[in-house]
Amino acid sequence: MKLVVAEKPSVARDIAAVIGADESVNGVMRGNGYIVTSARGHLVRLKEPEEYDTKYESWSIADLPIIPDFEFVPIKSAEDVLNRLTPLMNSEDVDEIICATDAGREGECIFRYIYDYIGCKKPFSRLWISSLTPESIKNGFDNLLPAADKKNMFLAGITRNKIDWLWGINLTRLYTKHFKATCPIGRVQTAVVNMIVQRDNDIDSFTKKPYFKLRLDNGAEWFSENGDYFTTHAEAEQVKVKCENKPCKVVSADTKDKKDNRPLLYSLTSLQVDANEKLGFSAATTLTVMQSLYEKKLLTYPRTDSNYLTEDMAAILSDRVAMLRDFNDNADELLTIGLNIDSRVINNDKVSDHHAIIPTENIGTCDTSDLSADEKAILDMVITRFLAALAPQYEYTETEYVFEVSGEKFHCKTKKTVNLGWKKFYADNTAAQTSISLSEGDEFTASSLEIVECETEPPKRFTESALLKAMENIDRRIEDKELSEYVAERGLGTPATRASTIENMIIRGYVDRKGKQLVSTDKGKNLIAQLPDEVKSIEMTAAMEQQLAAIENGTVSANEVISGIIGKINAIIEAENGKKHISLAPAKPSLGKCPKCGGNVYKFVKDGNAVYYCENAPKTCYFRLYEDDFFFTSKKKKLTESVITTLLARGKVKISGLYSEKKGTTYDAVIKFGKDWTDKNNNKHIGFDMEFDNKKPKK
Repeated sequence: MKLVVAEKPSVARDIAAVIGADESVNGVMRGNGYIVTSARGHLVRLKEPEEYDTKYESWSIADLPIIPDFEFVPIKSAEDVLNRLTPLMNSEDVDEIICATDAGREGECIFRYIYDYIGCKKPFSRLWISSLTPESIKNGFDNLLPAADKKNMFLAGITRNKIDWLWGINLTRLYTKHFKATCPIGRVQTAVVNMIVQRDNDIDSFTKKPYFKLRLDNGAEWFSENGDYFTTHAEAEQVKVKCENKPCKVVSADTKDKKDNRPLLYSLTSLQVDANEKLGFSAATTLTVMQSLYEKKLLTYPRTDSNYLTEDMAAILSDRVAMLRDFNDNADELLTIGLNIDSRVINNDKVSDHHAIIPTENIGTCDTSDLSADEKAILDMVITRFLAALAPQYEYTETEYVFEVSGEKFHCKTKKTVNLGWKKFYADNTAAQTSISLSEGDEFTASSLEIVECETEPPKRFTESALLKAMENIDRRIEDKELSEYVAERGLGTPATRASTIENMIIRGYVDRKGKQLVSTDKGKNLIAQLPDEVKSIEMTAAMEQQLAAIENGTVSANEVISGIIGKINAIIEAENGKKHISLAPAKPSLGKCPKCGGNVYKFVKDGNAVYYCENAPKTCYFRLYEDDFFFTSKKKKLTESVITTLLARGKVKISGLYSEKKGTTYDAVIKFGKDWTDKNNNKHIGFDMEFDNKKPKK
């Protein structure tokens, strides 16, 4: 018997249906010489430090670095699955195992971790497919790979797991003790936080500068060889006076035929980018929806970094487009004019583990009423991109005009669509048509000129889509040419882990999500300000990724890479132990100066009630006030932060709507600090007085 181990139950059911294992026995499918079962993602994990030795339960810097002989233990919530798999994999009835976990580094690790943990010695082969359609599954079983083909991929995966453990455990404990606050350090995460902090620091330190543009009423702007704007309004005004109501001549009107290439097919990252920009989805949400559509066999494997298809897929494209007639009115027209199938769509060299995301052959029978709103939105995006990628190029003419008025030159470009091409699939992506139709030598009067006041803009804060693009194109930020060339292929992190990296930054308090923007917190800024470059730089993280790729390519051993990482960790610990570190906690904002001693007054909340206190209390100062101070509550008011801030700044504050218990009416008054008083325990308290403007009380 052959035992097939899938990654998830739903995938196991799909495989069983294709290979004839149609009898369910004790929770597994059997038939046609196969037993089909599944894991449930990862079933085992690396031990935590305290599971190796109880001394690691305390986070002592003296115990660092922690370098264990790595061992795996079951994940508690997955023990039942592991207990089901163990007897099956060791069964005498099973003479061969087929690994059918997801085709990729993580899927390889999921299976081999289980295989090694239970001590299985049976031969196994590898099912390597990127779609769960019957056609793909059948083709995969006809072309099973030897286990040895993916051994280096597994070694790269387990090495990544180990170095992430070593890096994260040791440096998290090191900096948590130094900074006196929980401080998770991640190999990729910290580098990404650093990118966001650097961007925010650039924005915070940016000084806006005004500049001025001068425009003709047809939109053409003044320009010169030294720049296309004026630095002062007076300069712009001077040219305006010189040119207004003067003859304007078209000195050149250069028209060129141009084309915009259609977009590439979706990879996971490019889909996450678009879904964030167009739908407001987080990267994590998009991945979850994609996984659901994959398991429903409507879209191909989502965790791909490729935007291309393989040569053998060219033959299926016409039929796949025909299946989309009910989804898009332009599909028929696309079939009529012919699909644009070239190296922008088909490119074996640019497909690694998985091809681009496209609809499967099941799309033709899809009942969208069974899909959630999010699933419909993502499915529509993938279908639209698939059709657009096979459509003609967008063709247009571009005319570049240069006008001359009184010796001054003005410039503009206009477009006119010739063939909408792929843009027909994007209603909001059509080019604006020109309203200018002039020829060289034409003249008209510059009757209206407008001075437009502008200002230089700071860099934009990272959105999730912009951050995903930056992680994918991290090579543009790296000066080292060799390293840059490597990461140009892979980026920072993996398509499958970038979403969790972003979510973890937010959960750990380094970054806030504000609308679509990702903004570093005080904790994130303080952390990055104090970490050395070898811990936070993208170059460091990219170099580690380069080493993992070398393991996968067989050019370096896993032990060499791990030894090098341990050396780096030792050096960091030694260097950091000689430094003076400060707390990551943000400084408390002062509400003002204490009227008694001049110290700073701060606020803290106890049992839901705000307390305002002098930093020198209670040792040398008695200034302390409560939000529910009786003077205010007796008048149906509270001592709010804005009231105390004004009192500290001005010595008094006007408050409306104070309640009079005697008269049952409200009135306005100016409240100021008054004569302090002493209680029966000889404790001093702050007093208040009121001033009136002699107006009658409100009824």
